[in-house]
Amino acid sequence: MPVLNAELQAAATKAAPDPRPLFPRGVSVLSGPVQATLDGLHPEEHACIARAVPKRQHEFATGRRLAHQLLARLGAPDFALLADADRAPIWPEGLVGSISHSHGLCVVAVSPRGALVGLGVDVEEADGVRPELWRRVLRPDEEQWLRAQPAAQQLDLAAVFFSAKEAVYKAQFPLTRARLGFHDVGLELDAARGIFRARVPGFARVLPGSFSLDGPWVLSGLALAAGDVRE
Repeated sequence: MPVLNAELQAAATKAAPDPRPLFPRGVSVLSGPVQATLDGLHPEEHACIARAVPKRQHEFATGRRLAHQLLARLGAPDFALLADADRAPIWPEGLVGSISHSHGLCVVAVSPRGALVGLGVDVEEADGVRPELWRRVLRPDEEQWLRAQPAAQQLDLAAVFFSAKEAVYKAQFPLTRARLGFHDVGLELDAARGIFRARVPGFARVLPGSFSLDGPWVLSGLALAAGDVRE
């Protein structure tokens, strides 16, 4: 039987946070600890992860297991959820979704395509973005804002910036195929309300998203509406 590494063992003992408040009604979301089993994978799914290191296998398999549960709830036929050349999941026709895993936790969001045309979800380690990384992740105005916050909150908020920008990237990429960098996305955080506003190249209006801090994790979510028309 595969053995969980220390990170995954620690995460498995903690209650998974509830990611549903990150998204509007109509988005189906599940979270759970990464588990050391490849049981239940379709043969094609198993083949595409067979040569990966165990940690990556466990994350992939857990993401697919949660995704299949959500797809079944939405009435989608059972099928292999594969990835394209850019490692983005290929969702069934008429559905949009997003998968994230980090620090022993996996989160999956799925929605019918219609009012929503893209989803981005991301989970990160709450204190994983150290000050030496800030200039790689943050624009100058974002770093200035962050350094003005209480010192005890700065690491958590740095992780929020990182996570929110990842969620933005995941939501827009299937639509645009734009390989945005961290500095391409401008963020404003409302830490008290757990929301962010993203300015993204090619989109005509500011994109609203949500985040939460829950124990060792930061979670972020963004739902792209059909009205978020590109310029």
